[in-house]
Amino acid sequence: MSVLNIKHGEKFMSQKVINVGLLGFGLSASVFHAPLIKSVAGFNLTHILSKQKDKIIALYPNIEIVTDIELLLANPEIDLLINTLPNELHYSVTKRCLEAGKHVVVEKPFVVNTAHASELVKLAADKNLCLSVYHNRRWDNGYLTLQQELDKLGTVHLYEAYFDRYRPEVNLQKWRETTTQGGGILYDLGSHLLDQVLNLFGMPEAVFADLETQRTNAQLTDYFHIVLYYQKMRVVLGSSSIMAQARPVIAAYGDKGSYVKYGLDPQEDMLRSGMLPLERGFGIENPINSAQLNTKNESGVNEQSIISQAGNYLNFYQQLYSALVDCSHELPVSASSAADVIRLIELCIQSNDLGQKIYL
Repeated sequence: MSVLNIKHGEKFMSQKVINVGLLGFGLSASVFHAPLIKSVAGFNLTHILSKQKDKIIALYPNIEIVTDIELLLANPEIDLLINTLPNELHYSVTKRCLEAGKHVVVEKPFVVNTAHASELVKLAADKNLCLSVYHNRRWDNGYLTLQQELDKLGTVHLYEAYFDRYRPEVNLQKWRETTTQGGGILYDLGSHLLDQVLNLFGMPEAVFADLETQRTNAQLTDYFHIVLYYQKMRVVLGSSSIMAQARPVIAAYGDKGSYVKYGLDPQEDMLRSGMLPLERGFGIENPINSAQLNTKNESGVNEQSIISQAGNYLNFYQQLYSALVDCSHELPVSASSAADVIRLIELCIQSNDLGQKIYL
């Protein structure tokens, strides 16, 4: 970690600079990580581990490209490593990074089982290193707006969230469609929905899950329906790869009102198009996708459209920077909370295999 003097007016302000290495340069790294890291002044993206040299040079000509991870682990100038490698490498590579004394961010899902999650949480604590998991959907616009409006709903009895796609054709060239460790949409998309629920309501009392492989030639789970039990409240989560018309992305129904939101957060599409997080209008959706908030009043029900807050994936890295330079700040996503997500995923698999509700 170094110190950069930044001119502000007639004064120079010192800012700690954290040197960052990015492991991998697939969709996750190129769309969801590199542009955000480059948008936080305190981070200095210095190295990328990848064989995609031409693609990287076109975007980041001054970054050093390496193909041997040992060069990053042994480099004392690198403070933070971002693990965006395939899911089956999350545990082994993250462990090596921590053992080398590096802070680490792991792309979701954290790992593929709770034993590995617990081991990494303990290792990071023993070495006094920061370990976080990129559950960026905590900063989706609909989810942020729901938290803003939640008190107006009274006691919530039903919460629903769906992450649907229309991808009827299976692409077996993609590792997410073929890997036997952490593949399929339960790990890929279910981890997002479970993390959002745990962040709102904590661990449930019981879990029921129905998992299926529906598409022709599909090898892994491409459909799930999950019910989480919280005393009288129920949480229903779902995802399908063959939904030509999507369900609400998020909905909550309470004794004083309801909140229903259609339309995925626009940040992914904006990042894919090359728009950067600091550009004007980033994260702001078309008002046609505004949520519907219905609340009880003296004359019946008040119906109104709620303009969503701007989505803010950048906040993950802003919070991470604050935590790395000042230990009084919390990590944006704790590794222990991400471990709880993996525990629930394993319970969902167990529930599906047994065909019954599983009590925690």
